[in-house]
Amino acid sequence: MLTKTSEYAIRSLMYIAIHSSETNKVGIKEVASELELPLHFIGKILQDLVRKGIIASVKGPHGGFYLDRPASTITLMDVVRVIDGGEAFKRCGLGMKQCSDAHPCPLHEDFKVYRDGLARVFNKRTIHDLTHEVEAGHAFLTNLAVNS
Repeated sequence: MLTKTSEYAIRSLMYIAIHSSETNKVGIKEVASELELPLHFIGKILQDLVRKGIIASVKGPHGGFYLDRPASTITLMDVVRVIDGGEAFKRCGLGMKQCSDAHPCPLHEDFKVYRDGLARVFNKRTIHDLTHEVEAGHAFLTNLAVNS
């Protein structure tokens, strides 16, 4: 349901939230390597997140990306909206352009329940919620152990 761009953005934000601090910034190469994601694509995504105020960056030898606000204030929906404009939660399950409550596709009612439920989760859950699960050892982000 989410685009690869949104998926990669959320995963990258989680990694940055776990591994960055005021004194330690995370570089594009590190994010791409650790998450096994395409370097140039991640670079564009992270720069977009900086431009849209989700994360911050510093240039230079000790530069990189970091969260300049608490991860608990960044919902998953915030990320999806800045990346995809929130359209993922309005799309038809069959990809039809004219699908709506007034003009539904055959899958409309079933898909709407799923889509709306996922939207509620994304509005509620934050980057902090996800990183907490990883740091507690209840979930994983990479194939490598988290060393915070």
